[in-house]
Amino acid sequence: MSLTEWQTWEPFVDALRRSAPRGTEVSEFVGTVGGGAWQGRYLDDGDADVRREHYRKLAHEAARTGGRGPKADLDDALRAIADLVPDAEQPVRVVAGARPGEDVVELVALPPAVVSAPVTPILEVVLDPGALPMQYLATIAPQPGAAAAPSADPDAVARVVADRMSKAVGATPDEIAAAQAALPGGARLPEEVRALYATAGSGSLKLAGEEGLFGGFEIVPLSGSILREAFLPAARFSTWTADADTFAPEDPAGRVQAAIGSPLWFPVGTDGAGNVYAVDLAPAASGHVGQVVFLDHELRAGAAYRAESIAALLVGRRAGSSEASRGPSLPKPGPDKLDQQGDAEFLNLEPAGWAELLDAGTVPTTLKAAGLLPDRANPPALPDTISVANRVLDLRGLDPIQVTRVTRPESKGLLDRLFDR
Repeated sequence: MSLTEWQTWEPFVDALRRSAPRGTEVSEFVGTVGGGAWQGRYLDDGDADVRREHYRKLAHEAARTGGRGPKADLDDALRAIADLVPDAEQPVRVVAGARPGEDVVELVALPPAVVSAPVTPILEVVLDPGALPMQYLATIAPQPGAAAAPSADPDAVARVVADRMSKAVGATPDEIAAAQAALPGGARLPEEVRALYATAGSGSLKLAGEEGLFGGFEIVPLSGSILREAFLPAARFSTWTADADTFAPEDPAGRVQAAIGSPLWFPVGTDGAGNVYAVDLAPAASGHVGQVVFLDHELRAGAAYRAESIAALLVGRRAGSSEASRGPSLPKPGPDKLDQQGDAEFLNLEPAGWAELLDAGTVPTTLKAAGLLPDRANPPALPDTISVANRVLDLRGLDPIQVTRVTRPESKGLLDRLFDR
């Protein structure tokens, strides 16, 4: 069977109808199926809450009696469908109508310009492929007269590393030179960084565990590690909907420049949990070249000050603070603010808001992406979203969203069955 055959979907549609709260006329599932999994939301007469409350009661009863849970039949049917498309996720809308003849499955084919999300098959339309918000393109540079901290001590760094990693193999001068050559703007690696890598090109630098003191890190190799690029602006970006309003935090002490990310935050160590200790080659006015900053994988922007030098971190073991203040963010625009968005890069509107702009011919020509989910808790109806998204795509001559409908075959009458008509 294939996804375009009704028999594939019939068990799920029937289970969708059976599992609906009493009195429901139309039930829907909107989400994705495939890749061995499924996710989405259920609507009963357009309401997402009524089924959740209904399921809570049924789940409590099933737990008391040992019976099957309220979603068991639905999950069994979706599992069988997901197995038919093991290598992809199929966006879909499934409707169990008021009568079986109104049942329909809509298979949604998304063009490259459309981004999906767990809560909806259509999150946003990217009109300028590869484009990033303006703040993700901003760069930082060293401040005039910036210098290393008085505590910077390459010899002390080398001694600590050699003492704790006696069997380590240092990086070659050519490898260190190649790492420096890859830095933008002719930036140079501080002597402490050179000393660290000349002593140990990789491996675990463990310091004696004492409460409140820095305990060491895993050295990030000069090449071949994904952590070298994981905190650059493009890598920190997820979607326009999530990140159009993301701005770099400000360091209240003026030591670290505000940036989404930068190749001038040079990774030297990791805590093993996806976070990075980096040497700052472009400190703010009150900072020092070679100061250590912390890059948190759970934050989408910025770096937090940790120590004024590698020596201060390893010898003095002053870990500093990882707290960072939040920078300002622009408000997410709604239809009442459209007159202020003539040069907007991104707007996130309900389908009705987009229809208003499209009908008036006032969609900003500067738009790089169009959001279609301003309220994640209440996604708009998928048919309305598809209609508006295709109109936005057409503005730039981009491929539209395609929808393939699969419907329940008409039931044959007695004479038709007898004569196999």
